[in-house]
Amino acid sequence: MSSERSPIPEVQLAAAVIRRALDDALTPTDRLARTHLTETADGPRHSVSSGVTAREREEAVRFLLDTSERWSQSRATWCDAAGLDPDILVRHAMRQIPAAAIPIDIRLARRLAAPAAAMREAA
Repeated sequence: MSSERSPIPEVQLAAAVIRRALDDALTPTDRLARTHLTETADGPRHSVSSGVTAREREEAVRFLLDTSERWSQSRATWCDAAGLDPDILVRHAMRQIPAAAIPIDIRLARRLAAPAAAMREAA
């Protein structure tokens, strides 16, 4: 009699980390969390709407695509724990992540064409 065991918790955790990075990296700009300033009796109060911030999205993109040793090693470690090939993850992420969400330094390192808006900002 064979018993089905659930995947090892560490593998599930690693897969969840990678899945979360993909989800965060794919967050459209119009759905990013926004900072709000509200005037209260005690003075101005800053709050942030729920969701992924622009910084969190950028960190997710860096985790998935950055070629620097720090990010490449982190990606490789999590992929190894999840039983994934990091090169396949990168190829998948590059097909899915909108060009405008990829920082210029990553675009240059990966020799990707920069979107028109990003080129104007760099000038």
